[in-house]
Amino acid sequence: MHVTVRKYPNKGGLIDRIVPPVRDRLVPLLRGAPGFKGYCAFASEDGHLVSVSVFDDRQSAVRANEQARGWVVSNLGVLLPDLPEVLAGEVLLHEVSRPKGGGAEMFATIRVYEGVGPEEEVLPWVREHVFLTITGAPGFRGYYALLDERDPSRGMSASLFDTREHAME
Repeated sequence: MHVTVRKYPNKGGLIDRIVPPVRDRLVPLLRGAPGFKGYCAFASEDGHLVSVSVFDDRQSAVRANEQARGWVVSNLGVLLPDLPEVLAGEVLLHEVSRPKGGGAEMFATIRVYEGVGPEEEVLPWVREHVFLTITGAPGFRGYYALLDERDPSRGMSASLFDTREHAME
């Protein structure tokens, strides 16, 4: 599985203008792409616009990201004229839970770690300490961990919960 996280700095205030066209036109485009697993977009609490896409493999993700980039330039280029900051890589560890009720709304927490050691050192520690705690927490919906394919000393985790309160626990 391959995850791509895009951050548009200081664009979180545009979320209400961006959601309708993304929901109605970009998401269906992505859903039709081979290898599509999931997509979410949100305004971070520190004011950024963030999107996360999940595909079966890197090749599928790259093809879909090229399509999405063209769509964003054509449809949102005035609002998002600058390229986003991108972190992407093969998923090292993941778990997804089916919602037990409620809608598709979720609370996402993205964490980026600098100076991460090699995969063979980091993965066992994450699996033993972090993964079990997060996946067993109330409101858990999903977790992905990866190393950035451009800089393997950067790690990233995306945790999904049904509410902010559950995520903060």
